[in-house]
Amino acid sequence: MLLSGSATWGLRFPQDLHEPGVRVLQHGLRFDTPWGPSDGWQVLELDRAIVIDDRPRQVLNVFSHGWPPHHIDHATHRRVAWILGQAGARKVLADSTCGSLNRALRPRDFVIAADLLDLTQTLFSALPGRFTHLCQGSQLFCPALGHTVETVARELWPASGRVYGHSSGLVVVHNWGPRFNTAAEARAYQLLGADIINQSIGAEANGAREVGACFISASYVVSYENGVVPDAGNALDAIHHELALAAGRVSLRTLARADLSGPCACEGYRTQRPSSYALRSEPTVRPQGAIDDTGPLRT
Repeated sequence: MLLSGSATWGLRFPQDLHEPGVRVLQHGLRFDTPWGPSDGWQVLELDRAIVIDDRPRQVLNVFSHGWPPHHIDHATHRRVAWILGQAGARKVLADSTCGSLNRALRPRDFVIAADLLDLTQTLFSALPGRFTHLCQGSQLFCPALGHTVETVARELWPASGRVYGHSSGLVVVHNWGPRFNTAAEARAYQLLGADIINQSIGAEANGAREVGACFISASYVVSYENGVVPDAGNALDAIHHELALAAGRVSLRTLARADLSGPCACEGYRTQRPSSYALRSEPTVRPQGAIDDTGPLRT
């Protein structure tokens, strides 16, 4: 599954890439979810000649993270996650751009995050219930899928930027946007250990974990955040125009080469608990002043 983002804005995707073995099967799809409709979906087919297991592979793809074009709606990520779950998503790649909080990471660098800082966490969860489902945050980004992205990026990424793989240990912080950060906010995120910042990554990583899919983010830096490098300038739109084609090719070839059977443990970080957790027992009436010896309750 491919969650397209700002990495390929300005392109007719995938037509403008002219990638051999890639064709659009269905376009302009709209799906109904429990929280309303989701637009901008298409189904791509990757020819067996370019797929690692020598079989045609279909890819469900959504435009611009599923964001509506004419209004701000962060809850769209819940609808996207639900659709991925209904489709039985196993591998999910989100491509995007990001801002740098680390002076060593320059505009045009290709970055694959290893960990996530998201202070909002599952603000728009798509889980069917809190009692019977449990999601761990130990591995939100799949190392195996990250290795595939890195291998492809090192083949395709222009020399104007460098490639930082999953093993570099970069931390991405989620900020909802749509505005960019103040210098004070950037300093705060730096103190918390973040290297790069993105406006969709937290919700997408959480959503993929909730449906038990492997997830990876493929991104490139378009600017420094405010205050990180004074007077760095802003060539954001020019960098988009320069690197969108390369980013799109990295995404498509990664999905063609992704090993659908390889072990990575991602699925195990989403577990279903016994249904008895959801049973509501009758409240216990305790005498006034009685000592509560039931132990602490974590909420």
